[in-house]
Parts: sequence; structure tokens; C-alpha cells
Amino acid sequence: MSTPCSTTARPRHWRGLLSAGLLALFYALPWLRWDGRQALLLDINARRFDLFGWTLWPGDVGVLIGLLAVLAVSLALLTHLTGRLWCGYACPQTLWRGAFEGIARGLARWLPAVAVRPATQLAWGLLSLWTGITFVGLFSPIAELVAAAPHAGWSGWETFWVVFYAAATWGNAGFLREQVCRSLCPFARLQPLLTDPHTPRMLYDARRGEPRGPRPSGLGGVLGRGRSLLDPTTAQDYVFRATHPLLAGPMPTFSADRLGDCTDCAACVSVCPMQLDIRQGPQADCLACGACLEACARQQHQAGFGTGLLRYCSPQ
Repeated sequence: MSTPCSTTARPRHWRGLLSAGLLALFYALPWLRWDGRQALLLDINARRFDLFGWTLWPGDVGVLIGLLAVLAVSLALLTHLTGRLWCGYACPQTLWRGAFEGIARGLARWLPAVAVRPATQLAWGLLSLWTGITFVGLFSPIAELVAAAPHAGWSGWETFWVVFYAAATWGNAGFLREQVCRSLCPFARLQPLLTDPHTPRMLYDARRGEPRGPRPSGLGGVLGRGRSLLDPTTAQDYVFRATHPLLAGPMPTFSADRLGDCTDCAACVSVCPMQLDIRQGPQADCLACGACLEACARQQHQAGFGTGLLRYCSPQ
């Protein structure tokens, strides 16, 4: 479909830095100090919540509930105004899945093939264990927790929760992956109720991209060679034909100069963490992470076309 976005879509090179920064913030939080105490600590045994110099006691539970309500409303408003940016950039499942995939890619690059799988599982296990320790360190003083680890000095509940969150991290990020977002996450089911036709989403410019297909290099984009944009009905007809070949029959054959800017390289599909093809139209499972946008922009640049075939913007 044609999108009314007026700005040129650009690759989101800051995605990796943002993910690394958020992960570093999580692992650093329990170690921050404030007036000689752990800055962020929900000490259940002492029945006190230290939040950077602000201490909440059991009688202040209403304040804590109010803070959680403000965060929930803020997330709902953010989703309504900007789309699934939380899911694509800040959700723990997205962050740890990206970290696990980065570890796997890095080890595959430097180790022999026979050693990649065991090394990957070992690295995932160590990261998951440290994640469990860090999370429990928000409820039990992290320095004491780490100091007691070599001597098996954890309480039964500390051991249980460390193992539980380590296993959850390993299983969700390493094995379930997109199934967590697709089937297990309650926010993913709630998210469509928080959006309207003006909420930004990832869109494919079918008028410019269709009909898709490989072509010789050097032809230039449709605007540069004067083919112009297709009308919306024809563009959507080509999208339907490409998406449902058994229903619509084979696509017509086009000369190279009549093809659109989509080279049908499928780079957008291969990088999608949800294994979606955004060219089929807006999809509820799309995380708006921008991975397809970056992959498409690279391919379009290599082909000598302009960026913006995939865009993140409001459809109205």
C-alpha cells in the first residue's frame, strides 16, 4: 500500500547501541550505591523498598501501586503514539534474544564448526545464570548474594529464584524466541487495543516496489527511470498474486524496465525475528524493531535505488 510518509526512512544504526545500553543498565542497577546502601533494593525480609534515597515501608504500598499504575499508563500511551517501540527495542525478551543471537553469531565467526554449538550453549548458560543472580540481587543485597555464591550460602528461596530466572532466560531467549511474543506475552495480545489507524507501524510501499523481481544492475529505481508509481489497486493486486500464488495463479512476466524497486531478495524476511514478510501488509505480530527496514535499505543502496521502500510511519 502507498504510505503518506514524507520523510525518508533511514537504517536504525543505533539499535544495537540502545540494546547494549539497556542490558548494561540492568546488570549495573543492583550495584549502584546511595548513602552507603544499595540504591535499588526491594528487601522483603526487612520489609523496605530503597529507591535511590527514597525508602518505602509496608504502609506506603499505595505509593508503590501508584508508581506501577503510572508506568502502565505511560506504556499504553507510548504504544498508542509510537507503536510497538517497547516490544521492538526495550522488552526483556527482545533484548536477551538479541544478546543470545549476537553470542551465537560471534562464536560461529571465531570457532570451528564442531565447537560452536557447545560453546554457544555454555555462553548462554553463563549469561542466563548471571541474569538470574542480577534479578534476585534486586530483592536480596547483591554483594552478599555474590559473596555467598562460591560457598553455597544462598537460602532455599534465593537458590530457587536464581535457578528459575536463569532457566527462564535460557529457555525464552534461546529456544522459544518468537513464540514468547506470539503466544505467551499478554501485552502482545493487548497491544492491538491500544492502537488506532494513526499509530505508526512498519509499511511496505507497494506502489513503488511492485511488481517485484530480480533484474540486471544499473537500471535505477522506478522514479529515476520514469516508470512512476503504480495505482493503489494494481499494486495491491500484484501483492496478492505474489502472496497467494495458488489462488491467483502465476505472476505475469514483466520486462526488467517495468519491474518495481523490490528485487525480491527476501532480506527483510530473513532478518525478521518474528519470521514475517512485511510486504504482505501490516501484521499484528510485527515488533516494529526495524530489522527489515535496515536490511531493505542496504539492499536498495546496493541496487542503486533510494531508501524508503519500507517505512515506519502512520498509514493515515
